Amino acid sequence: MIKVGENGKTKYHTEHGDLSAPALVRLGKKLKLKKYSRKLKCSHIMFDATFGDVPVRIFLVRRTSHGKWNGLLTTDTGLDFLKAWEIYSRRWALEVVFKDCKTNLGFGKCQSTCFASQIAAATLCCLQYNILSVAKSFCDYVTIGGLFREVSRETVQLSVAQQIWGVLQELVTAIASAFGLLDEEVYDAVINHSDKLAHIAKFYNLKSAS
Repeated sequence: MIKVGENGKTKYHTEHGDLSAPALVRLGKKLKLKKYSRKLKCSHIMFDATFGDVPVRIFLVRRTSHGKWNGLLTTDTGLDFLKAWEIYSRRWALEVVFKDCKTNLGFGKCQSTCFASQIAAATLCCLQYNILSVAKSFCDYVTIGGLFREVSRETVQLSVAQQIWGVLQELVTAIASAFGLLDEEVYDAVINHSDKLAHIAKFYNLKSAS
């Protein structure tokens, strides 16, 4: 994003000379380069220029007929306006990701002086966010923060359920061995006909999935 205020002094080298963003807006209107995007409901003007010896493409955008002009600058001179706007619009999503990670997942709070530890902490944070995002897609009425707190509260409960499940496995194996049955037959007889034991199995499956 570049500034387009009336007092803008940064100049870009174009085929029409060295012009500032406000001057490009005036020139675009004069040359009738202004176009309207029905999809985004905004007007835009495009110029190819050079900035600091780097070829750039500049999009000057106005959302309403009396609104202020804003500018997008890209070094990808092959982009059209719709694609450039789509890419820039991802910025807000990225800002939300960083805010959620910093607020709920401790992103950037690793105090280790080891570079590898810093990379590991950031990677684990991203993995946690991805897992929570997938869970959120199945229950989108819950915010990432709320989902994180809910998962945190259930961690102990899942751990206890896993221990109970381990004891149950040993019991089933012993019964199956004593009566010459298959483990699956005992599981079917005990779990599928007991709501409480089925509840424990459900917790264990959730723990395995996580």
